[in-house]
Amino acid sequence: MSRTKRTTFSAIAAGTALATIGALAAWPADPRPVMAVAETSPSVLARKLAQGILPLHGGGPLQTRLSAQDARAAKTLTHGVTAAGSGAAPPTTAQCRAQFGTPCYSVTQLARAYGVDDARRAGWTGKGTTVVFPIWYGSPTLKQDLARFSAAYGLPAPNIEVRKFGTIPPMPAPDAPDAPFRYAVAEEAVLDMSMVHGMAPDAKLVALVTPGNFEGPDAGYAEILHAMRAYARTHPGAVFSQSYGIYETDLLTPVLRGLDRQVAQLARRHAATMIVANGDTGNTSGTSPDPAVPWPASSPHVTAVAGTRMHLTDAGTRIRPDTVWDDPNGIGMATGGGLSAVFTRPPYQKPYRNLVGRHRGVADIAANGSGESRVVFYSTYNVLGGQIDRDGGWRRAAGTSVAAPLIAGITALARQAAHRPLGTLNPTLYRIAATPRRAQMSGIADVTLGCNSVPGNQGWCARPSWDPVSGVGTIGDAARLVPALARLGRSAR
Repeated sequence: MSRTKRTTFSAIAAGTALATIGALAAWPADPRPVMAVAETSPSVLARKLAQGILPLHGGGPLQTRLSAQDARAAKTLTHGVTAAGSGAAPPTTAQCRAQFGTPCYSVTQLARAYGVDDARRAGWTGKGTTVVFPIWYGSPTLKQDLARFSAAYGLPAPNIEVRKFGTIPPMPAPDAPDAPFRYAVAEEAVLDMSMVHGMAPDAKLVALVTPGNFEGPDAGYAEILHAMRAYARTHPGAVFSQSYGIYETDLLTPVLRGLDRQVAQLARRHAATMIVANGDTGNTSGTSPDPAVPWPASSPHVTAVAGTRMHLTDAGTRIRPDTVWDDPNGIGMATGGGLSAVFTRPPYQKPYRNLVGRHRGVADIAANGSGESRVVFYSTYNVLGGQIDRDGGWRRAAGTSVAAPLIAGITALARQAAHRPLGTLNPTLYRIAATPRRAQMSGIADVTLGCNSVPGNQGWCARPSWDPVSGVGTIGDAARLVPALARLGRSAR
């Protein structure tokens, strides 16, 4: 049946996901009651801001993107408590817990918890590798923000290159109509690079900045893919990190398939490794309880990253196993995870055919992303918490747009260890996780607790081995996972 194009594009800064195409009945149900979803006030964009999630919009007219009205609603939800601090030093876990009621974590703590510290001691720091961030507009303060972040956490000065593909409009004043969206994009660019730099401090960071033409049927993705192809042609084997997406239901299927063919070419012709955020509103779009998954996370050629909640001491030691990022407050924010309505099951997911049927299952792996375990970074431009400003400060962020660059950074370590391009990571990843023992020996920690239920949609629950809300699991020990990925590399195809 043909699909008509919707007039409003509900794209996201980290997608979202689906649930019940097929085998939901076989999964453990969430015991919480199912409620009707509220579609008016506060908007899904406001709720994202309140939870520390940057809502990037991948298309549509200005009035459908993040607005000042959304920011005001978010500020009401947070009772005016927004930034984590403007001082020289970032806030500590204890300070966040005292001020906000929940902890916040640094990349130092995450590196220790994930075993990245041990990987670095083995010599894997990302040296000689490149992580690429294609994004609309970018941030004019990217380099200075990363420099401040690096100094605060004792990281080496970042090696950043910015490549512009066209004329980039100047940043607007805080009260301009497009300021909320532009500031969100700028903040996202800084967040993504900060997370990668925290995991792979010697990797080169390249921003591919495009003008943001959202008027065509491709919702701004044609220019993103053009920039990616242009870079990949001369830099094969790069790792790409993307923290945004657009719902499969918001693009004509022929357009979506055409865009995804370009993604496939990046992987096959240029050995690109693409790490993509998987969504922040459970198995829905956030504006409707109906199932919906984001692309490019749903592409079989990328690695989709779900969100977990980490439970750490102030020193970065795990107190208990990571759990699925769920929705404890009933406001509709939880990790994405589900099944594609467009793409069929790839060969590497054949062992899970009884669960996914003929559909591509999303996600593939998971990392920290919960609003209850936010990360700290520094950004000049800000919209988080509903405060629109360019005054600079330490911010607390959540979402799979945190999780994806964490995985991208660890992937850069594997790329260094392999001494060759990794290409599409999933065949290797699923081969490593084929059995519980093999997964554990390779540094993957299974996530078996939690569901991505949101009001109006029960979603999916974690289970042993692969599931849509955590993929094959999360990072248990990067010092074991990095050589495992490097050793198998592209031979898993």
